Amino acid sequence: MKKLISLLTAYTPLCTYADDTETTDLYSLASSLSADTDYLNIVNYKHGDDRPVPMQVFRDYLKKCSVLETCYAPLEIFSDSVMGGSCVGISLLEVLAHNGVIKPSDIQAGAETLSEITYNEEVDKIITGYQCSQGYTYFDYYEKFIMTSNSYEQQIDRLIDTAENSMKDNKYFWLVIRAENFSHAVCGIGTADGEWEWNGKKYDKCILTLDSNSADADRNAWGFHKDACIYINSETRECYIPVYEIGIDKGPAFVAIDDDMFLNHKGTINTTETVDTDIASIKQVSRDTSETTKLYAVSADGNMTLFDDPLFSDYAGKANFIKADSVHIDVDDEPEDFPNFRYISSDRWVDIEFLDETRAGKDVYNADVDISDSNVYMKSNEGTIEEIILQIRMNDGTYGCEPFFWWIIDVKDLSDDIDVEVRDNGMLLKSNGHIRARMTPYRYQLDEDGNFKFDDSGFFTMDVENVSSQYTGAYIESDNDVFVSIDNQEIMYYIDKNGDDVYDDKVEKGDVNCDGFIDAVDASLVLEKYAENSTDSDKNTGIGKALGDYNADGLIDAVDASLILEKYAELSVTE
Repeated sequence: MKKLISLLTAYTPLCTYADDTETTDLYSLASSLSADTDYLNIVNYKHGDDRPVPMQVFRDYLKKCSVLETCYAPLEIFSDSVMGGSCVGISLLEVLAHNGVIKPSDIQAGAETLSEITYNEEVDKIITGYQCSQGYTYFDYYEKFIMTSNSYEQQIDRLIDTAENSMKDNKYFWLVIRAENFSHAVCGIGTADGEWEWNGKKYDKCILTLDSNSADADRNAWGFHKDACIYINSETRECYIPVYEIGIDKGPAFVAIDDDMFLNHKGTINTTETVDTDIASIKQVSRDTSETTKLYAVSADGNMTLFDDPLFSDYAGKANFIKADSVHIDVDDEPEDFPNFRYISSDRWVDIEFLDETRAGKDVYNADVDISDSNVYMKSNEGTIEEIILQIRMNDGTYGCEPFFWWIIDVKDLSDDIDVEVRDNGMLLKSNGHIRARMTPYRYQLDEDGNFKFDDSGFFTMDVENVSSQYTGAYIESDNDVFVSIDNQEIMYYIDKNGDDVYDDKVEKGDVNCDGFIDAVDASLVLEKYAENSTDSDKNTGIGKALGDYNADGLIDAVDASLILEKYAELSVTE
């Protein structure tokens, strides 16, 4: 499954103007704000045949990705980031250079101002490196959170406040502009009060910008131009951007960010290690289901906030970006398609797909799902959910046995509540009754240095393989809570015999129901599985080779059942 992305990559045609040499108050103000020297003298461009994508930048980008970000589709996200345009990279460099975070000479040796820099391959690598910032989860989510959690009027107020405060401190700020079929990033440099009129409407405030699309007829970067500014009526909050003919009728949205550490957190030059902006609690929740399904944001004190409709469906793929400690989803509808939910925080990807092959014979879906960073709790209120496939992908450090971070958990029976808890080194399945599930852990291939592999031609390849072909799936059928982990590339099972919530009692081969005993019940379950396999039944008894293949011959059959009975008899005599 792909990450929901809405990157600022739309390559807007260059804004060309007639020779405009008039000196106005706006131009004088822009000059006083260093607009003549602190714009990057490179027009917005996209990569193609004449400008190949620098693959070294992709390697550097990948090294800065968390494991969570890497398990999305990093090559696709990287390509989307750089193939559409370079407005993000150019505008970020303008903000960071003016604010003193980096120096022009860091971009090109000998340059004292940004306007002295000329394009070459090395400069391209730096611009492209910053262009990739939007591919990082924290960057992507914060921008969309601001956009989806603030009304248009609030976005305008935030834009004005950011521009005024930045101007007082002689700082630039970063600005995202979105509208119908339009996404663009510019550098905000200040604000002005005055009287302007466009298309018969009056505006009394202007947000000054450096726009990388601005160029003269010879494709020379213009930097500041009055037509690329944002004009606002402070009373009605109406806005207009002349060069793009974007007004209130085009449904514009604005995100203004003035946190230099945030903007350079994974930057190429003088990378900052921390951010002032609170991004840790931002979650993305996507819903591919009918509108009757309810989504709640849950705070640490248990308060729940209802989100009726997905916001900004054109921008965010029908997703909500919310600040919450966890989310709660009520499923109670008759969907045309199987419902699907995706929950992504800074270090978790949880994907839930409801399956019901006999859906035509049922009136409703009826289930509750609660998700936090460490738990996924699933409850089928009336037993109407036949099956759920749950994917959990983790960030670095979740496991001591990296690089395992992707589990697919196929819950075959929701007649009882199921709670999946992420713990160090594995997953704990808990239930108030019976557990019937299959778990498959995956890993990514790393080289000898612990980095993700590249092929001989220098292109990145991501191979996803099972932990071991012999242990393709970890099957569980038990009335007990079971912890599933990885040890020496093999799936291992543990239970908690003494009730201290420490799952350190290893389940021995032959104990297929994970109750801590090898007995006749286990032999019967193996025979049942053997019979099902013989008839090629679609029914899936929760017995995997790790526990049921007692003689390790690759089969679960009557021989295994006989050997388990022998072991049971031996243990009975010993005891």
